[in-house]
Amino acid sequence: MAITKDDIKLMQPERLTDNSDGGGQMTGLEVIDGDINNLFEDISRVNRTYGSVSLRKAFLKVDTSTADLYLDAHSIISAQPSDPNVSALVFDTRDFYDERQEARQRVESFVIQGPVTGLQLRGNQLQGQRALIVYAATINRVPAPEIGETYMLQIDDNLETRQFIKVLSVEESRETFTYQVANGDIRTFTADQYVIELSAPLARDYPAGEPNPKPNNQSRVYSTQAAPSARYYGTTTLQEAADAGATSVRVADTFAPIIPTASSETPVIDQRPGGTLSQIVPTTTETVSLSISIANGGTTQLPTAWVPGTLSLTLSGTTYTDKGNILVNGSGEQGALEGTTVDRFTGEIIWQSTTTGGATLSWQPGVVRQQLPHTGRIEIDETNRNFNYVLQVYPVPAPGTFVAAYQYLGKWYEIADDGTGNLTGDGSGQINLDTGSAVLTLQAQPDANSLIFYRWTEPSIYTDARNDTEQTPAQNTIAATHDDLVPGTVVLSWTADGDPKTANDTGTPGTLTGDATGTVDYSSGRVQYTAATEPDAGTDWQLAYDYLTTENQTASRNISENTNRADISFTIEPDLKPGSVAFPLTKRIRREVFSETGDKLSEHYRYQTHTIRDNGNGDLVDSRTRSIVGEINYSTGAVLVYGTDFLAVLNPQ
Repeated sequence: MAITKDDIKLMQPERLTDNSDGGGQMTGLEVIDGDINNLFEDISRVNRTYGSVSLRKAFLKVDTSTADLYLDAHSIISAQPSDPNVSALVFDTRDFYDERQEARQRVESFVIQGPVTGLQLRGNQLQGQRALIVYAATINRVPAPEIGETYMLQIDDNLETRQFIKVLSVEESRETFTYQVANGDIRTFTADQYVIELSAPLARDYPAGEPNPKPNNQSRVYSTQAAPSARYYGTTTLQEAADAGATSVRVADTFAPIIPTASSETPVIDQRPGGTLSQIVPTTTETVSLSISIANGGTTQLPTAWVPGTLSLTLSGTTYTDKGNILVNGSGEQGALEGTTVDRFTGEIIWQSTTTGGATLSWQPGVVRQQLPHTGRIEIDETNRNFNYVLQVYPVPAPGTFVAAYQYLGKWYEIADDGTGNLTGDGSGQINLDTGSAVLTLQAQPDANSLIFYRWTEPSIYTDARNDTEQTPAQNTIAATHDDLVPGTVVLSWTADGDPKTANDTGTPGTLTGDATGTVDYSSGRVQYTAATEPDAGTDWQLAYDYLTTENQTASRNISENTNRADISFTIEPDLKPGSVAFPLTKRIRREVFSETGDKLSEHYRYQTHTIRDNGNGDLVDSRTRSIVGEINYSTGAVLVYGTDFLAVLNPQ
């Protein structure tokens, strides 16, 4: 007789409770189908308000007295609870004897230990606490804890002391702490302090010392990375009806909550979308020097910020330079300055050294400027979720300003340039500060349908003012009220420092000379000029001229196609008025795109119309380029456009 579905029974464990010893091995008690509270208890009002996770263990059993062949069986959640605030999932621990405590660890092990954070415990944190007090020296620029973030506490290397903690809320404050250095002096440092509300009480004491800029605590705070250790199975509803034979369906959701969470909203106003970045702008090309005395635990305050990579000192015959927030020797190691931290923005150096004595610091001074950054993004979908990304940043970034952010499991992580082109933070990589080429290596693949957002500032927006020469006077433009000005009658006048100034075109038609220099376009009535002096306050430029009152004459001429850059010639009416001739001329421009290896990728054409005018002196001027491209004979009406000038071959840009 075959095994049927009626022979597959759901059996109870030893203990159907949410106590730590709930679960256990299978018993002979069946979970009766249809009985109320056959596995789970009723949900209390407290749990319905604050949320709760209830775990129950059950076993599948083939209950038959025959020796028929057992092929296979499966279990599913056929429907979700009718209460929208209640959800159900099933998972398998593959352990016949485990209890609720072990199953809970499976659920909570959706994260694993990451690197040590810059957060330090402030004093001893005691068993049973529901809040954790941590701090981070302001100079270290440690990111603030975020609501929903998970950390791990551990004492030294003892794995038995591990505890994962989830952040429910954060209170932040800026504090000033005092500490004692080796010689007995009392010093101070500034730190950001955070009071973190925890999702569960501390399971044991975590010892730590008093605040210090370079602490050496037994207890450490680690970041975590997502690494699901269990597969969860549930059910969802169709968003739209599915037809027979369909190869895909649309569902309402593919996610289900495991642990109750609460979200909070923080309105932010008057913020720029790309934020701002701090850029250190060199104030000189020279370096400055300062004699200092190095003492373990001591602090040196430089009078200025410094350009990244320019801070240098020699100690006991070894030269050290700055790299990010540390000092390294020629081998890239900290050596005798292990633990020393530097802040190029504030100019502060906190020494941790096995060698003491005098030294000379040298650096290139700079000033810190807040800049609106350039921004870029890489859109992430299922086809390009990777650990490594290559991009080209243009304009080339200033040292220490490139920052890239990516989203993983809904949380943002950052990688930043340390000032030397090395990318550090929640990932690694390099950026070439000469070419803008960058490679990013992320700690995890970013979320689908998210972004990699990067921003930077450019160094070229500032120039060394010491090398500036006297500014060339700006070019001005003044337009006459009339067109068709008469050559030789244009006079520009103004008063500067009480003295009258004038310029005119009586010397060479189309050219303005005198106390100002420039050009005159007689047909349009536009005068462009440059003057060494400006009009006195309350006065302005004055333009006088004669203009033609006769009606303009028009004519059309056919121009044959020109593909070999030959001269273009035609004749119009004789006895022309100098400065009154204008006509359009259209040329076709070929655009070619080549690859880096010189292969032609594409070719296309576009038409461009230029207005050609005479300058009153017999020259034809291209209004686009302001260059002479031909000549005209006013007596005969003969027009000649130079083919090699008007149809010039431009260098590719």
